[in-house]
Amino acid sequence: MRLPVRLSAFFSDPGVVPLDEALLWVASLRPGASVDIGEHLRLLDTWAETAPSSDVEGLRVLVYDRLGFRGDVDDYHQPANSYLDEVLRRRQGMPITLAVVLLALGRRIGVELVPIGAPGHFLVKEPVSGSLLDPFDRASDLQPNALAARMAALGAHLDLTEALAPIPDQAVVARVLNNLTNTMVQRSVRDLDWVLDLRLALPLRYQDPRALAALCEQRGRLDRAAELLDLLARATEREDLSRRAHALRARLN
Repeated sequence: MRLPVRLSAFFSDPGVVPLDEALLWVASLRPGASVDIGEHLRLLDTWAETAPSSDVEGLRVLVYDRLGFRGDVDDYHQPANSYLDEVLRRRQGMPITLAVVLLALGRRIGVELVPIGAPGHFLVKEPVSGSLLDPFDRASDLQPNALAARMAALGAHLDLTEALAPIPDQAVVARVLNNLTNTMVQRSVRDLDWVLDLRLALPLRYQDPRALAALCEQRGRLDRAAELLDLLARATEREDLSRRAHALRARLN
């Protein structure tokens, strides 16, 4: 897959292309989509102009009270919750895409927020105060100990310092694509190929090469799977990965 110029720039020159625009480009690549990037960006601009104040509370009122955004509790994993154009149209989504809405509108009204890729539940943080905001729950304040308890209940024991560190915008896009991958694997493997094409076109530093190799193998792309395993084998000096890559290539003969 050839990346759109602006999406390529997003990965090659961080800071040039905003996260919300990058995710709109991602959404535009799905089969049958017709996404007017400029129109959606202008919509965000227009919404931002109606914010009652330039602080976190003003952002909450704008996003959840005036615009009516909410978490999708009925069909959490549906693909529409990962497509930003659909999230803006339906005004509902999953934590990571609702976080992008907060980040996008916050940037426009002067509220500094950063993305926090906590396992299992995406958050945003206000760097000055250190407040954690839960996008899926009206940007309510979430205490770190409450997050740790929530993750422990899911079997994940966190290093809170690491879990609450901001992640780059590029990693946010990679996580959205990982969510889409999981959705497609569970619901419609035939619709997975465009996501796989896109992931293969993106820098590997934001992805898990071994998981991507397994996905390529599942979809019959044995040569790409072998390439990824070879790269990983060289980086980790794992002979077993080299042998696995060789076995995959043997199946091509």
